[in-house]
Amino acid sequence: MSVERTDGMVSPVSPSLTRVPLPPGPPYSLEPVRFALPALADSAQSATLGSDREMALAALMIARLVLAALPPTELAQPERAARAERARSWLSALTMPQPARMALLRSVDASVTSGIEAAASLRELMHVLTGHLSPAALHELGALAERLRLYYEQTP
Repeated sequence: MSVERTDGMVSPVSPSLTRVPLPPGPPYSLEPVRFALPALADSAQSATLGSDREMALAALMIARLVLAALPPTELAQPERAARAERARSWLSALTMPQPARMALLRSVDASVTSGIEAAASLRELMHVLTGHLSPAALHELGALAERLRLYYEQTP
């Protein structure tokens, strides 16, 4: 086998240099699983011990409860209610200011009722937790509230 060079001369090419490159990944490999709320998780991980960390963990848990009301992981209402009840008992053991506790509990309750109420409770939660969560985590809560609003406005 030979290849013509730019100067018009022909040079021999080794058969090993003409191999076809491998595909980017094996055909049996799985797509990587992406965590839905990385900024909230990072905010909880980097918060100082005490009420800031507990509020960040509670916000992460509530965001995950609310995600269960959206496709592709949408859960039935009885399953969401059971999860919300367990979350309420966990929240009662945390130490945090009363306004934050009340906003978190309202968000837990709203995660079971309707998407529009859950979106409104997430927006309220954003205002209450400003200063306790990172700006990226607050943005994630806002984006989740917007996803909920859009989904439930379009769903009959």
